[in-house]
Amino acid sequence: MRGHTYAIFLGALTALALGAGCDGDDGNDAGMVGTDAGAQDAGEGTDSGPGDAGPGDTPCDRYCDVMGTNCTGANAQYADRAECMRYCGEANWPLGREGDMSGNTLECRIYHAGVAPEDPAFHCPHASPTGREVCGTVSFRTDAPAGYTRVDRMGMPAVSTALIGSAMKNAYNDANPSDDAAGTFVPELAASLTGLHTALDDDLVAAGVTPCSMTDMVGGLPECFGQQVAAGVSVASLVLPDTLTINPAAAAGFPNGRTLPDPVIDVTLSVILLRLGASCGAATCGATSLVGTNPRQNDLGGGMFLDAFPHLHPPHAP
Repeated sequence: MRGHTYAIFLGALTALALGAGCDGDDGNDAGMVGTDAGAQDAGEGTDSGPGDAGPGDTPCDRYCDVMGTNCTGANAQYADRAECMRYCGEANWPLGREGDMSGNTLECRIYHAGVAPEDPAFHCPHASPTGREVCGTVSFRTDAPAGYTRVDRMGMPAVSTALIGSAMKNAYNDANPSDDAAGTFVPELAASLTGLHTALDDDLVAAGVTPCSMTDMVGGLPECFGQQVAAGVSVASLVLPDTLTINPAAAAGFPNGRTLPDPVIDVTLSVILLRLGASCGAATCGATSLVGTNPRQNDLGGGMFLDAFPHLHPPHAP
């Protein structure tokens, strides 16, 4: 029953968050001010996709066959052949020429996968999606910031997506962290969080946890903003300004930056929905009380990330 209740209130939260995020210029929930620049393909020949070749005889088939034979175990670059085929088909690498030993081509990757038995730890990364500077490179632009047009800004996970309404999206994206610190968007944040609690507090109580209050005051702020996550660290200080800070001298991991496995949404839900220090079932409500509400690991690759950049598995096909 408790799991069913969790599903109900998280479904409601998802609907509210999507409703807040789909009407504006809002994008992914992790990133910084600016515009991303991705990899640049270089090579010659036709694309690596299936084309008109018969079943089982495409360039991607040849590539994934040799990868599955020679790059396995600790040297595997894909979770399985299906993932390899999907990635190869979507990457559209230039085919290149048979025997290519360098260059961002599929034939280069096939070559290094083919000679991998000689030294799999050396050659398999060259046959990987990124090519590890042998069969592919990633070139990042070095233009001055003024050369880019901002279309989105993100700092703390879920803040822009769930707490900034559609009518304010463009103004928020055009603003700067200094505007956050000046309190420009405090009324919007407070109204959105109040709306979430109005919709979800009964479900939270039914699930056996204690919601924080948007009417009780702590430190001159509504409790949900004024309560402390740690000594001297209020929830408000994490979202105003909306930035994700990194202290190299401290251990890496959310909220000191974020690593790919960090359950950032569950932590964010915990600190904006729960009364920290109150009762959460048999335990005490804390920043990790809702961790595990969402899936804890990837559904691909046995929950592991890829060793090579970009470290993410190919997206699911529509």
